Parts: sequence; C-alpha cells; structure tokens
Amino acid sequence: MVEVSVPGSLGIALAGESMVLLPERALWWPRMSLLAIADLHLGKGDHFRRAGIALPKGGTAHDLDRLDALLAQTRVTRLLVLGDLLHAAVNDAHWRDAWMRWRAGRQALSVELVGGNHDRALTARPAVADALGIHLHGAALPFAPFLFVHDPAHGADTAGYRLGGHLHPVVHLPGVPRLPAFLFGESAGVLPAFTAFAGGWRVDRAPGTRLFACAPDVVVDVSG
Repeated sequence: MVEVSVPGSLGIALAGESMVLLPERALWWPRMSLLAIADLHLGKGDHFRRAGIALPKGGTAHDLDRLDALLAQTRVTRLLVLGDLLHAAVNDAHWRDAWMRWRAGRQALSVELVGGNHDRALTARPAVADALGIHLHGAALPFAPFLFVHDPAHGADTAGYRLGGHLHPVVHLPGVPRLPAFLFGESAGVLPAFTAFAGGWRVDRAPGTRLFACAPDVVVDVSG
C-alpha cells in the first residue's frame, strides 16, 4: 500500500505497483508522476443540446475544474487520457475555447491520449492534436507493467496488465444512487468515466475481481 495524501482516496497494489484510486474517478501512479483518466467527453453537453436533449450547461468547464483540483493535489507531470477525450466535433468552439484556455495555463503538463472511438478527428489529424497541446499514443501505450488502452478488450494478446475505460462501469448499492466504479480483474482493469455526463454499465461483485465505488468524496472497496 502507498501513503495516501489525497482526502478520500484509496491506495491499492496493482500489477506489483502502488497506485491510488481517487474519488473524482481518476487513477494516480505516484512513482511515474502520472494521472490517468478515461472518457472525458469534452463538449458532450453541447452536442446533446443541439440534438434537442436537455442537459445542464457548463459540463466541460466543470470537468476541467475537477481535473484542475486533482492536478493540484497530486502534482503530477503527466496526464494520460484513456480514450474519448472528445465527444463534440473537433472544431466546436464551445469545448475548444475552454480547452485552449485551460491548456495555456499548464504548459509544463504533458497531456497524452490513447485514442478512443470518439477521438477519430484527433487521431486522424495529428496536427490538430498537436495544436491542442495533446500528444497522441495511438490505440495502445505499453508502459510496463501496464498496457494502457481505451477498450479493455483491446490488446489481450499483448504483454502487460491492461488498463482502459470505454465501458463506464457503475455499481448499485442498497439505498444509494448508482456510483461510478473501478473494476479490476486478473488481466485487465476498467476506470470509471471521468465526465459527469456519462451513462453506465452495471457491474456486480464477482470472484476474482476487485470493485471500488466512487462515493462522494471517498473511494469504497465493495469487493466483498
């Protein structure tokens, strides 16, 4: 176990490494000064509102504010997004302007992306990603002992413990709303969606897996 300095977080051992699960739905690798998140989905609220689906405004700004708080707490030098950084079109001014303002104040931070299914506009146009201050890693990033991917089913024949997102795991506990969750199996783990505007794939306790719920302000081990 690691010494945890972020309130409500939980230290775990994963593939022989000391990692920290953060209640704001992020994974911190202290030894590598790396913060991993999945499914940021920038611009999702604007995208749905244009389609006539009512969602509150300010989702992108709220998610970036949450991310800021995590960066201040962990003081990492690398931010790794495990796919679906985007949801809206790459030239959508709403999310892009907010992102560029955010990125301009964090020039020393390496922002890196493992491409997801919503990121094709970036992965197909590296110059656009570069202009946004994002370093692309393709569909997988081998970083021993891990293989960082978007879809945790990807790379099953590649060495390394797979860490991904894509599935938006949630748990249902008695008397509480559904909660985003981390799910770790024998060969792969799934991070919860970072954005607040995400659906969910219900997961249940199962032999050979570890399950951690992101309750407000605290990570709770619900594996038992």
